[in-house]
Order: sequence, then structure tokens, then C-alpha cells
Amino acid sequence: MKITVLTILFLVFLSCKNATEKETEQIQIVVDTTGLKIEKAEKPTENLKLISFLENPIDLQKFKSKNNGNVTTSVNNGLKYQYHPAINDSIFYGYNFITDSIGSKGINEIVVFKYGENKHRFEDETEILIEMRILNKDSDLGKANLIGLSKTALESEFGNDYLALDNGIAYSNKNKVLILELDKSKVNSYRYIKLNTEKIDKNLIGQIME
Repeated sequence: MKITVLTILFLVFLSCKNATEKETEQIQIVVDTTGLKIEKAEKPTENLKLISFLENPIDLQKFKSKNNGNVTTSVNNGLKYQYHPAINDSIFYGYNFITDSIGSKGINEIVVFKYGENKHRFEDETEILIEMRILNKDSDLGKANLIGLSKTALESEFGNDYLALDNGIAYSNKNKVLILELDKSKVNSYRYIKLNTEKIDKNLIGQIME
């Protein structure tokens, strides 16, 4: 006996407590000899805190203004894995910020992409953040002051959707990655990178950390 499959349209209204956190429902319709079955699957809500952090982890200009007396600079051509904007007349610039945490000095490095007439100036609001290599605590980093945070605190803030590494974890979204090295389940150091690819896996992270 030939079974005729009928198309049924369902209109689903969702109400959200927070307009910025919406849950999406997918309706799968299965038809067999016993009749019509409806299966409903929920798609997990994206972690907006993680996405926001990866888009803009630091107020770079504010941080620089607070630390312009404790910094050395260097110029380079950028690394293969780093994002290279298609802009001529440009350079990669490294800021090495000297920190003084509990009586011991250390270095936190921030790499930016600079272009145009301000590319050799410290005051440059057009520069693009490319990478942060953070080894030491610094309250001026604001929400990016992650050194010393526990893995539990990270999971509470950014969720559990991360790559587990031999000595840490890595969060990512599109072409941005946050690689955190853990020591006794606390952040010992981390790197934030804007990459030249959205394909982020353990092999790529291994190459970056070499």
C-alpha cells in the first residue's frame, strides 16, 4: 500500500526572558506506517560571555594609556598563524609591558597590526589587536586578568565547550582562540590570538605553542 506523505506546517512561538539569549528549537517530522510522529530537538544557547570576550578581550587604548611608561616595543612581519589583514603599508608591532606583581617583575606581550600614517606611533587608535601573551597578573587588564583563576571559575564564565589539552584548555569562536595553560587547575598563563583560519584544532594549537 502506497503511503502519502503530507507536509504539515508548525508555527512555534518562543518567549525569552532575555532578548539577547534566545533558544532555537528544531522540529523534525517523521512519518511511518503507524502515523505521524513529531520529534523536537533543542539547540544549545551560545555562550554570549565567551563570544563577547573573544571579540574584545581588552580595552587596548585604555590599557596602553595606563602603562605607557612601562613598555618596550618591537617591529616584526607577523607569524604564519596570525591574522593578516589585507592592508598595504602595514607592520606588526609588539608591546612588551613590564608588570610588578608581588615584588617580582615580569613581561606581558601584546601584538597588534598597525597601518597608515600612525603605524610607528604609540598613540594609534586604528591598530588591530592580534595576540596577547599573558604570563603575569595585572589588574589593568580588566576582564582579561585571568592569571590565577580556577578552571571552575572559567567554566562558570565561559562554559564547558572547550578543547581539552595536555596541560590546559582552549576556547574558540570563529577565528579567535583563548589558550589557557593550567597548573593545579588554575590559570598559569594564557594566549589570546586572532588567527588566519577558523579551523581550530589540537594540531594547530600544538604548532602555536611550540
